[in-house]
Amino acid sequence: MVVRRLRRERRSAVTRSQLRVLTRTLGVLAFGVCFALVLDQADHGSGDKLAAAPQTVEHRAMPAPAPAAVPAVLAGPKATPGTASTPFVGMPMVGAVFLSGQGGHPGSHYCTASVVDSPGGDVIATAAHCIEDPSNGSTTAAPFVFVPGYHDGKEPYGAWTPVKVLIDPHWTANADPDYDIAFAVVQEPGHPGARLSQLVGAEGIAFGTKLPAVVSGIGYPASAEQPIACLNTLKPFQPTQSEFDCAGFADGSSGGPLLLGVDPATGRGSLVGVIGGYQEGGLTPEVSYAATFSGSVRNLYQQAIAVRPTG
Repeated sequence: MVVRRLRRERRSAVTRSQLRVLTRTLGVLAFGVCFALVLDQADHGSGDKLAAAPQTVEHRAMPAPAPAAVPAVLAGPKATPGTASTPFVGMPMVGAVFLSGQGGHPGSHYCTASVVDSPGGDVIATAAHCIEDPSNGSTTAAPFVFVPGYHDGKEPYGAWTPVKVLIDPHWTANADPDYDIAFAVVQEPGHPGARLSQLVGAEGIAFGTKLPAVVSGIGYPASAEQPIACLNTLKPFQPTQSEFDCAGFADGSSGGPLLLGVDPATGRGSLVGVIGGYQEGGLTPEVSYAATFSGSVRNLYQQAIAVRPTG
């Protein structure tokens, strides 16, 4: 019997999510006590009252895209294909997908996604099974949060939530592995005018790539707080599926990008696949799969980039 990767990912994520919520709740209580003491001292000191902060929604100031921390194993001068993955501190254009916790804050990460080119600068790509699981009776997009560049509990570029999710009907109908890819238009709560790609950059996307080809694979194992990277050959597995062999791509790596030609200075490459497809990405951490970027994927991508950003 095939044990679906996503089911394991979400079950393990729930426990971690509960622990994280408890930790954050205790932190909020402690902050409240400290803040009350500060107010009391201010009232009994100079006699000046603290003015309430204005409740306005501001647009995030958008700096130049962050420099990419590209691991040498992917694009360094001595980078060579291999079957061993390497942990690293993360790249701005790739991030972890979290369960949506209380108040919209991230719960626990269970999948991976990457920012891709779009006119609005707000589109990410991941595996369809990271969002919908028809084989388990779920055909409604699950609430999630995308944290680009996540590592070690840090959210260096904020947490972004979906405003529109695009999944091929073939996947929704019967979990056809050839359509296991999804795009989502995301927005940073409180900053409707922010554009994700202006903050972190974006990967290109390519269709009809000839295989075999050496690609860079990146994923966030659910049991770790740093992503892993591996450079190896993406090879044909079936007419509509490809295979990527590298150890370490355990539950949580689903949706991770397979990038062709990563630039060591910027981290930009061409997205030619996401971990998913056959066996929802694979049943072992050593062998991963990806659906071919066919014409239907191109159509789905065009629908995503046609969505007009808000704010």
